[in-house]
Amino acid sequence: MSTVRVRYAPSPTGHLHIGGVRTALFNYFFARHHGGKFILRFEDTDLERNVPGAEEEMLRGFTWLGIDWDEGPNVGGAYGPYRCTERLETYTTFLHRLAESGHAYPCFCSEELLAAEREEQTAQGLVPRYSGRCSNLTAAERDAKVAAGLTPNWRFAVPKGVELKFHDLVREDMSFQSDDIGDFVIVKSNGIPTYHFQVVVDDALMEISHVIRGEEHLSNTPKHLLIFQALGVTAPTFAHLPQVLDQSRKKLSKRDPSVKPVHWYRERGYLPEGLVNFLALLGWSPGGEEEIMSIDEIVQRFDLERVNRSGAVFDVDKLQWMAAQYTKKLPIGELTALVAEQLRQAQVTHPGDTDDTWLGALVALYQDRMSCAGDFVDLAEAFFVRDLQWDEESLAVLRQPGASAVVARYRELAAADEVWTPDSSRSRFKQVQQELGVKGQGLFMPVRAGVMGQIHGPDLQQTIALLPKEWVLTRLANVLEII
Repeated sequence: MSTVRVRYAPSPTGHLHIGGVRTALFNYFFARHHGGKFILRFEDTDLERNVPGAEEEMLRGFTWLGIDWDEGPNVGGAYGPYRCTERLETYTTFLHRLAESGHAYPCFCSEELLAAEREEQTAQGLVPRYSGRCSNLTAAERDAKVAAGLTPNWRFAVPKGVELKFHDLVREDMSFQSDDIGDFVIVKSNGIPTYHFQVVVDDALMEISHVIRGEEHLSNTPKHLLIFQALGVTAPTFAHLPQVLDQSRKKLSKRDPSVKPVHWYRERGYLPEGLVNFLALLGWSPGGEEEIMSIDEIVQRFDLERVNRSGAVFDVDKLQWMAAQYTKKLPIGELTALVAEQLRQAQVTHPGDTDDTWLGALVALYQDRMSCAGDFVDLAEAFFVRDLQWDEESLAVLRQPGASAVVARYRELAAADEVWTPDSSRSRFKQVQQELGVKGQGLFMPVRAGVMGQIHGPDLQQTIALLPKEWVLTRLANVLEII
C-alpha cells in the first residue's frame, strides 16, 4: 500500500459528539496501523452555525482521548492551512478552473423560484432537483444579470448518462447514475464554498489517500467523484462506516439523553482509554473474544476489512461496564485524584478531621462500584453529610422483629469503644451476636440500614470505621426514634 494519508474534518458548530469521535478514531487507527499520516482539518465555512470555542473544545477532547495528529491546527504541516476559511482563495482558483472548462456555471435563480420548482416536481411525483435553467444562459444574458446587481451561486454541471462506480472498502462495489443528480451548488453567492466542493479540493491538495467517513455521506460520493474527474485528479479510496444506532436501533441522535458529548465524559471523570476501547468496537471486530484492548493493541489489529456493514448499537450498559473495567485497574492514588476533583466540582467537603489518606481509603472501598470518578459523589454521599435520609427498604428492615434491639445494643457498644477500626467493629458485632443470638442478615443488615440509610453497600466494617464515630452514634440514635 502506498503512503496512507487520512483526515478527520469536523465542523466547529457544536460539541464533539460520540459519532464523530468514532469516525476520527477509525481514521486514526487506520493511519497508525499502516504507518501513515492522520490529518485534522476544520471545515469552518458554515459561518452562521460556527460556535465560538467549539474548535478549542474539540482539540482538547481529542488530546484527552489520546488522539494525536500529524498535521493540523496548532501542529502545522506542508499542506496547510488546515482551516477552510483560511483557504478561500484556493477554492476561488479551482472554481475558475471548473468554469473555464465548462464544468461550472453561474446560477441567478432566486430562492423563491427554486422553492416553486421543487414544489412542482414533488407534486408530479418527481425527486426534486435543479432543472438546470441557468445552464442555458448566454454570456450576454449572464453579463446582463450581473450588471443588474445579481450575485450568482455557482453550480456544477452534472454530465448526463454517466455511471459512477467505485469500490468501497466497507460496502464493496457501488454504482450511481449521474441522471439522478441535479446540478448542485459548489460556491455560494457570498463566495463561500459548499461542503461538496471544499472537501474535494482540500482532499485533492492534501493528497488524501483514503476517505473514511460515516454512511450518511455515501450519497455524496458520486458528486465528489464528478468533481474529482472534472479537476483531473484521481479520487481517494472510500470507506463508509456503519451508522451508530441507539438501543432501539434507530440512528443515534445528538440529542439522545443517554449519549453525551465527549467533554461530559471527561468532566465526569471517565478514563479516556475505556471510552476509546468502547468506541473502537462500534462497528469493528478485532476477531476473537477479547474486548479489553489498549490503543496500541487496537492499532495493531485494526483493518477496514473487519468493519461491519450493519449499524452499530451504542449500548450504554456496555459502555458503563467497559469503563468500570478500566476504573478498577487504575492505581488508587490516580483514582483518588480524579475523585477529589469531582468532589471539588460538586462543592463537597471532607467531614471532621479527615484527610487525603481517609479519602484514599474511601475511594478504595468504592472502586469496584465505579464506572467513572463522578459516580463516587453519589455512591459515597453518606460519608459527607451528617444528616441521613433512610429509604423505604432500610426502614422495612429496621422494623422487623428484633432489629431495633440489634441496633440499640451495637450503638451502646460503639459508644463505649475507644478504638474505631474495622476489627473493633467486628468485635462489637460478635458480642451482639453472642448476647442476642442473632446472626447473618439479622445481625448486620439492621446496623447497615441504620448507619447508611440503605441496605446495600461495600464492606460494612470498613464503612463504619471510615465514618466519624459521632455520626454513627447520632444516626443510630435517630433511627431508633423513628422506628
